[in-house]
Amino acid sequence: MIKFEIGSPHITIELNARRALDGSILIMDHKKIDIALMPEQMKVTTFPKTTATEDVYEFQNRLLELLSDKGIIDRASIQGGNVFRSLEGVVFENDRVNSMEAAIYVISEYLTSEAEYEQVADNYEKELEDMYTHPSDRDSTEYGEVPHHAEKGSMRPGYYYYPLRNRY
Repeated sequence: MIKFEIGSPHITIELNARRALDGSILIMDHKKIDIALMPEQMKVTTFPKTTATEDVYEFQNRLLELLSDKGIIDRASIQGGNVFRSLEGVVFENDRVNSMEAAIYVISEYLTSEAEYEQVADNYEKELEDMYTHPSDRDSTEYGEVPHHAEKGSMRPGYYYYPLRNRY
């Protein structure tokens, strides 16, 4: 856990992050992706977690689009990285504002908004699973409650269907 103090009226942000040996910041708060801020190259790179599924691109794209909408990264620089399934973007340099602090602030906003969406999605999945595993009395029947008929549907038992028998 790293605490970041951002801006002149200090804003404190706590993220599940660590600093790598090269000075980059690895943020691991998201369930599906890891975010790397590289101050030396002035880049933001996103990597899918090893347990991630096929929907990772949407999370990565949403983060980079948010960063470009806020003016943190150059929209034209968003591209696939040199690591499989990674996306990266170049951070704008500014003399008056620390670009990396601005990126950390926007990333923390993204993580809080995504946490809310993830909570809603998790609750929905849990309700759906409960509906299938523990149905209500209205949605279920006991074994043997529905009578079984000898003939059902349009297929008569014992009658063989040859679809091509009438062709000549």
